[in-house]
Amino acid sequence: MAPGRPLSLRWSFTAFLLLASLLTLFAWNTNAAEMWKVLSHGGDQLGYYQYLPALFLEGGWDRMEYVHYLENGKGLNLFTMGVAILQAPFFLTAWGWCGLTGIEATGYTLPFIFARLFATASYTSVGALLVLNTLLRRFHWISAVATVALILFGTSLYFYTVHAGGMSHAYAFFLIAAVLHLTDRMVQQPSAPALIGLLLCLSLLALIRPLHAVCGLFVVFFDGNGVLRSIRARWSWVLMFPRAMLLGISGAVALWIPQLLYWHSTTGSWFVFTYGTKGEGFDWLRPHLLDTLFSLQNGWFIYTPLMAGVMGVLLWQAWKGTGNARLILLVWSLVWYVYASWWCWWLGGAFSYRGFIEYYPFLALPLAWCIERIRGCSRPWLIAGLVVMALLIRVNVRLSQLYAYPWERPTWTWVKLGNVYWKALGR
Repeated sequence: MAPGRPLSLRWSFTAFLLLASLLTLFAWNTNAAEMWKVLSHGGDQLGYYQYLPALFLEGGWDRMEYVHYLENGKGLNLFTMGVAILQAPFFLTAWGWCGLTGIEATGYTLPFIFARLFATASYTSVGALLVLNTLLRRFHWISAVATVALILFGTSLYFYTVHAGGMSHAYAFFLIAAVLHLTDRMVQQPSAPALIGLLLCLSLLALIRPLHAVCGLFVVFFDGNGVLRSIRARWSWVLMFPRAMLLGISGAVALWIPQLLYWHSTTGSWFVFTYGTKGEGFDWLRPHLLDTLFSLQNGWFIYTPLMAGVMGVLLWQAWKGTGNARLILLVWSLVWYVYASWWCWWLGGAFSYRGFIEYYPFLALPLAWCIERIRGCSRPWLIAGLVVMALLIRVNVRLSQLYAYPWERPTWTWVKLGNVYWKALGR
């Protein structure tokens, strides 16, 4: 793995098998005591998944049970289909296995549980490798590998892969990693397949959560040289590959058709803000900006301290105007403001601030830049860096194991958090 050279297809596939297997094993062992909860317990994870058994095994989406009932008497799934679309190949494989072995195919039996565990592990692994290959074009392989290791095991991405892998975050992490990778490739060497892939990823991201459409800014202005020049450069992609652009747009629209049909059949409207049907919304004038970062209740820097350092580096880079720091900071700030304005700004029962997980591929760039600088330091600094890295990973993995819902006020206190951190440090 020479500096500036991505992994070959062979090594990428080998690394994928090893990492996906490892994460699946972790997830299996973590959930072994209550395996039945992986798919069937009520909550967001069921909301994302239930489209699949309802459609393929139960006769239609009107059979879903975890729904919000509307005034017309119909039940509305508040969660969109993006995650289910990504899970579908694994679900169908499990269904086929049930047919071959005679196991009852309810959508919630062991083959489907394993399929979901492996699906999440697979998408996290592919996302990590896409980030790695993007970093390898810009940084030494040691810095790239260390960055990916920290993101995988030193942040709450680990929790939402191993412990709560049915949530949307690992899947969106994969898609944003693909956006980063494909955008970088399009800038370096434009191609029709990369353009089509980019459009499909952006469509799926918006389908998982409309807020992710902000990634379009990253695509337009990444490695740009001014607003107008960046726009002209992206327009040149359309001129170079008009057929690919048309095919990509058609595919992007097609991905949304099932969702639109479901919304229309349930509500009579083609586009629905599902949480609005419950009276939930945003307070744009009073965002909880500091709370999302420092609150006892899921504050990002409190439960994922690595990211406090990363954001410090990003702010310094943005001030200097280096790399794509200002663009990354803009994208992250928009996401930050929207989440901070949501009525449930702490995003419910969660480990750390889960809304930022999918944007870690972008934040990998300032993190890798920082590690690259540390790598060039004297031996004492290198040793100190390795110790900090190991400590961050240990604390994050242990906190993930110790997390017990609900870490929420008023019963959750700073003293209790201190005790949990003390345990995480091995005391």
